[in-house]
Amino acid sequence: MDSAFDAVRIFFTELPTDWIVIGVFAVVAALDILRSGGRRVCALALALPAAALVFSALSSAVLLGDISRQFSSPVLQGVLFAIVFAVMYMLVSTIGISHGNELSGLLQGTIGGIAAVAIVIVIWMGTPALRDFWNFGAQVQSIFGETYRFWWLIVSYAALAFIRR
Repeated sequence: MDSAFDAVRIFFTELPTDWIVIGVFAVVAALDILRSGGRRVCALALALPAAALVFSALSSAVLLGDISRQFSSPVLQGVLFAIVFAVMYMLVSTIGISHGNELSGLLQGTIGGIAAVAIVIVIWMGTPALRDFWNFGAQVQSIFGETYRFWWLIVSYAALAFIRR
């Protein structure tokens, strides 16, 4: 009995924090899909790249450029990105992507959770403000890095389209 407990304890103490965070996010996204369908996860998947694009253009904006340049530390850049993301999420949610059937079975929840995680990690690693806030380890960077970024995004969006069909 002690050896099984020790094996579980060793597994969780040696597991990198990145994978714990990724796993928790995947489970939360999957449970949200199971509970209420994929609308919120799809809105997140569409709002995150839009927020990254808007955030990159924010520093040269006419009225907000000077204000955004005052957010110079990595933490403040992360807060500013969170604000931009919240606005983009509200806008994408308001646009409405509610057409189609709402498949919310266990398989669809699992697929949607994994797809949402992949999109979040790829966009996170491609956005300097977020990368400075939390830098993923070498193992996550090699799996979701530039070499496979295109494929993770294409397959993830296809998976989200599948659960929303």
